[in-house]
Amino acid sequence: MDKTGSSSAMALASGTIINAIATGKGSAFGIDLNVCATVELIDDGKKRIKGIIKDHPTVKPNLIETCVKNVLNYFELDYSATVSTKTTIPVKSGLSSSSATSNAVVMATIDAIGEKLDPKLILDLAIKSSFDEKLTITGAYDDATASYYGGITITDNTKRELIKRDTFKSNNESIEDIIDVLILIPNLNKNVNVNRMKLLKNSVAVAFKECLAGNYYNALFLNGILYASALNFPTNIAIEAIESGALTAGLSGTGPSYIALCNKENTENVKNTLNKYGKVIITKLNNKGASIVW
Repeated sequence: MDKTGSSSAMALASGTIINAIATGKGSAFGIDLNVCATVELIDDGKKRIKGIIKDHPTVKPNLIETCVKNVLNYFELDYSATVSTKTTIPVKSGLSSSSATSNAVVMATIDAIGEKLDPKLILDLAIKSSFDEKLTITGAYDDATASYYGGITITDNTKRELIKRDTFKSNNESIEDIIDVLILIPNLNKNVNVNRMKLLKNSVAVAFKECLAGNYYNALFLNGILYASALNFPTNIAIEAIESGALTAGLSGTGPSYIALCNKENTENVKNTLNKYGKVIITKLNNKGASIVW
């Protein structure tokens, strides 16, 4: 039995600027929480794939095993593999943990094989895996690209087209190091109602125009208010965050998490406001994107 290769890769969580479910077009940004995936390949012709999610060993590893399988099938290899992940991203919270997981596993598998890391191939195989496991409605190209590239991405999810890449700026300078990202994980249940979200199409299109114009704070806030209303999440949380000093705030993904950006001097104030609604995580923006760890 020949050990063929191994690799470890990291991909980012992302926060929502525009949720793509209503219009098919979306925007997201990389945040400094991640999934790290380690893949070891064995050239034994048996195609046995064994996965473990280290943070949640009782959770079925279907997604990570599917990612490895899809990469091996693409390169027409009959290897066996072990794959494991560990993460700092809260699961099922609207922070794109499945996109980050898919990206990290696909990257690690391709690197372990010794093939070139082509962004389009990585994203296509990662999204295919999420579709295979029924973990996405739109293909989440916005989340997948933000997780891979870092910074802000604006996408047409229906065409899998990257419209624009950018970063949050002040006076044309990146503010990655002076902004904190606050994530609120409230004690609320997810409520994904696609039909209600599709009703938002014309209104979300207005928020998307703001996003294309570079008015990211306003776009994020408008998107959050609209989707929170449709999904029966509180809208006052984002407004209270802004009232206490946040630059912007809104629902991330389909919730239940909310995300807020603020200057570091206002972080404590915004955190105190959000604390009464649930657990608050403080992190930062990430413009660097996914990477091979070893």
